[in-house]
Parts: sequence; structure tokens; C-alpha cells
Amino acid sequence: MNTIAIRRLSAVGATFLACGLLVPAASAQTLEEIVASSLEASGGRAAFEAIRSVRQVGGFTMQTEFGPLDGDTETVIIPARKFYEEQQSDLFEQRSGWNGMLAWQTGPQGLVDLEGPQAAALVAQTLLHPFLAFERPDVGVAEFRKADGADLEGRPHHGVIVTAEDVEFSIFIDADTMLLSRIQFDTEAPQLGMVRITVDYSDYEEHGGVKLPTRQFLDVPGAITVDTRYTTTEINVEVDQSIFEKP
Repeated sequence: MNTIAIRRLSAVGATFLACGLLVPAASAQTLEEIVASSLEASGGRAAFEAIRSVRQVGGFTMQTEFGPLDGDTETVIIPARKFYEEQQSDLFEQRSGWNGMLAWQTGPQGLVDLEGPQAAALVAQTLLHPFLAFERPDVGVAEFRKADGADLEGRPHHGVIVTAEDVEFSIFIDADTMLLSRIQFDTEAPQLGMVRITVDYSDYEEHGGVKLPTRQFLDVPGAITVDTRYTTTEINVEVDQSIFEKP
């Protein structure tokens, strides 16, 4: 997970004027319009609801204070129900899961139950698009509100706040493509205190009629970044349900 810097608006001349006009443009749409447009750009609600499972396999590069660390990763999702992620390298193995009731993680620190923002982050990843829970309590209980837009890497973005399980997620949608670019949330990290986690999404590919990101860049300030690239995406494959259960 890795930081994409927010570009500062120029303070002078025509550059300032041009950039200044971009953010209001990204803020012009209503919440309902942003949600509908983003879902449609990603394939549409009906296409998402036709997906029974997603499996993605690839590799990651973790940047730590001791240098880079490469490894393999696998993610399995039963949409709106279950989530599983596995990371393996020469130095460590870590697995995380949500079985619909309990969030857990096993790794260098042993087997632990996850609560609060860490558990909510796993639950949120069961949704193939964060807006699928909009006005759909059967999919996920969440509150939505429009937020200020932002300029990310020189591109205007819509901002939406999604609150679920008492955790507030900041969602940023590219105003041009209407695809998800970034999710941020605050959590308590050991030895770091309260930190803001940033996850950036890019390199979208179409699978099963929907667009899914094949790259995720995670940034935990003061600790690590993890750049994950999926090379294989499988839709509606049979899944061993035991992987979601706490070991």
C-alpha cells in the first residue's frame, strides 16, 4: 500500500485559474448522480450482482525501513459476504479473512481477531464497488454523504464519505472515468498511534462484465507501503469455503 501525492494547485497565473476551475466541476454533481455514474462506468449494478466469486492472484512489493520485500498474493471474495487474502514471501506469511461474522488475521504476530477499523476494512472489501451498498441495506448497512472533491495526480475527483461499522471511509472517484481511485480511513496502529491509511486503485480490466482494478497501492504512514499487482483474475469459480474460517 503506497502514497500517491496530492498535487498542489498553482498560486499564479493561468495555471491557478485552470486548476481552480477543475475542482468545482468535480463537485457539481449530486451524491445520487456520482453513485449512479460510477456504478454505470464500472459495469452496472446488474453485472456486479451476477458475480458469485472473484479470485485474484499476483505479486506485491512491500517497502519497509529494512528495504523492499517481494512476495505472492491471493485474494478471494464472495461479494457482500466473505473475504480472504493471503500474502507470502521468503520472510513471512500472512492471511486475513472475514467469514460473514468474524474478522481474523494470522501472521508474524500470531492469530488474532480483528475489530474496529481493521475489521471494517475487511468487510468493506467484500463489496466489488463501495457504492453497491448505496440505499441497499440488504447489501451493506452504510451511510453516504457527499464530500469535497480533490485534485489527485492532476486529475479532478469527486469525494464521497461512507460510514460503516462506525468507521468513516473517504472515497475518491475520478471525475473523468468515474472509476474508484482512492479510499482512505483512520485506524490505530501499534507503535504509531492513529494513522490515515490510503489505498489507491488503478490499472482497471474488464472481467465478467465489470471493471476491476488490478493494482492496489497501500500506504501506512511511518510504517510500510505495499504495491500489489494482480496478474490473474477469475470470475465465478468454485471456492473452498473453509479458507474464510478462522484457523
